Amino acid sequence: MQPMAESKTLRVLVWDEYPQHAPKELYPDGIRGAVAEGLREFAQPGELDVTPIGLDEPEQGLPDELLKSADVLLWWGHARHGEVKDELAEKVANEVRTRGLGFVCLHSGHYSKTFKKILGATGDLKGGWREANDTEQIRVCAPWHPIAEGVEDFTIEAEEMYGGPFGVPPHEVLVLQSYFPLGGEVFPSGICWTVGEGIDPEFTSGPGGGKGQGHGIGRVFYFRPGHETYGVYFDARVRKVIYNAVRWAGKLV
Repeated sequence: MQPMAESKTLRVLVWDEYPQHAPKELYPDGIRGAVAEGLREFAQPGELDVTPIGLDEPEQGLPDELLKSADVLLWWGHARHGEVKDELAEKVANEVRTRGLGFVCLHSGHYSKTFKKILGATGDLKGGWREANDTEQIRVCAPWHPIAEGVEDFTIEAEEMYGGPFGVPPHEVLVLQSYFPLGGEVFPSGICWTVGEGIDPEFTSGPGGGKGQGHGIGRVFYFRPGHETYGVYFDARVRKVIYNAVRWAGKLV
């Protein structure tokens, strides 16, 4: 993996699309506000500098100076993916792939221009989706991984279902897996990749001896829970995963 950063304050941006369909009585400060609140709740003093931003702000919330100063960007989108400018998605992907900006994609952000550009993926849900108050059972598959630190298997009592296969590249680590007992669907709900500089694009299976393709400079994590009509981002277990993911993506661990 890329070397860990020296102890410093991570500059963290939490972006959402200002979703009009997220109930104000549930998310009065938006999804970005709830996610930012959770990060501040878990962060140690001086560890994270968290700024909520969004699509309806000037330059769609990400002027160049702010983007280039960030260490980690979290992204939640759903109904307004098409309004995000192609140039902005390209800028974000370039920051991840060449500078090492950490990127954490949340829930329906899998169809965002940013996520698809960073991974070169479709983000398709090839096993479908369902809004039916499904129970989501989340299994920790890599308990040794920093994102799983302090996290045990847990159940979300009401969530939207996503079914696999998932239209993304092969993962480096599958941290979490979800099972939806209502229909028996399974989905990779916590996935890690590294991208960009540091990976040999011509590498196949190598000469042996543990030699691999290398790890990219940019760390990417996808976390599935977070449908906007449920209060998932107030769940302490979900908040813990996101906090751990930010620390990992920002190379604090």
